[in-house]
Amino acid sequence: MIGPRTRLLPVLGWPVLIAALTLTALGLLGAYAGEAGPDVRPVKATKQLVHLGIGLTGLLVVQIVGYRELGRWAYPLFGLILVLLVLLVVARKINLAPIIPERRNTFRWIVLGPINIQVSEYAKIVYILALAQYLRFRTNYRTIRGLLMPFALTLLPMGLILKEPDLGTSILLLPTLFVMLFVAGAKIKHLVLILLLGLLAAPAFYYSPLMNPYQKERIKALFRQDESDVGWRQNAGYHLYRSKVALGSGGFSGQGFTQGAFFRHDLLPEEHNDFIFAVIGHQWGFVGCMVVLLCYLVIIASGLTIASITTDPLGRLLAVGVCAILCAQALINTGMTIGLMPITGMSLPFVSMGGSGLIACYLGVGILISVARPRPIDIARKPFEYDRSE
Repeated sequence: MIGPRTRLLPVLGWPVLIAALTLTALGLLGAYAGEAGPDVRPVKATKQLVHLGIGLTGLLVVQIVGYRELGRWAYPLFGLILVLLVLLVVARKINLAPIIPERRNTFRWIVLGPINIQVSEYAKIVYILALAQYLRFRTNYRTIRGLLMPFALTLLPMGLILKEPDLGTSILLLPTLFVMLFVAGAKIKHLVLILLLGLLAAPAFYYSPLMNPYQKERIKALFRQDESDVGWRQNAGYHLYRSKVALGSGGFSGQGFTQGAFFRHDLLPEEHNDFIFAVIGHQWGFVGCMVVLLCYLVIIASGLTIASITTDPLGRLLAVGVCAILCAQALINTGMTIGLMPITGMSLPFVSMGGSGLIACYLGVGILISVARPRPIDIARKPFEYDRSE
């Protein structure tokens, strides 16, 4: 809890919050540019401003409650998230509309009046809480058998999210798991062995019923992106081709705010969500893209610094987990935008339109800032100190 003399926003919290707000501002400007016109109201930008207010309120609540108290509620929250994810899977077989509507052949949202909740976005934060709570005082994960429970905690929500289907969000949990296990002291040889087994199993997963045909087409598009076939560009390669043209046409400094053919003729699909990085590149060019990447660098660097100076195992794992999931999400989104990774429907943290995604990101920032706040010194050994050569 926040005491009377505790600084609400510690020194290391300022760069994290400023960088996050800068990213959100760029996303709002991109949304406004896409809706700009004499007779057009900026509906998306206005909604996102409301979501920003909710996200900042959530950030404040996390400061008041504190990450340690959140850790005590990690397992109940994880159980609640699993129940909600199961309901989304059930909705594919049993009609639960209007509470769980079908949108583009997916079941990702729970609708309660004007409130739309994308459960998988909050699942990312709750998953980090649960995994950190599990790992904080254990050492059994330094054996192969001891890794079974952390992987079970990961694969269960992953499988449920994949059934929505939401491939992009589900794959974020794996790199987060590996990073948190590494920081907690899991043996590198075990992690490498599991990674190699996963890579060997990837072809089987590709041909399994878990992969939808459109997801396979997106993977194929990665290897066909330079083909000159017009038919392919108008179908499977449409999104990637338009994204790369939008980025390339921005040049060094961009076409200018609300300017450019991609705004005048609505040439870029999902411009406010998955491909908002291309919108920024089209408007502000290489300079705008570098500002975005610099903001993420500030958040990750500050978050890892926070993790390195805290002596609390739970705080360190939470900080590392938030950094890992934000970094993975940003890398995957920008990578798919420029043709380095398959298109997976991944949003850009803090930037893409979407209430649940933005609120979840600011809850993550709230956890980072909470860990960074000074607390009484814990009388204990430094966490996760092991002989890595074992």
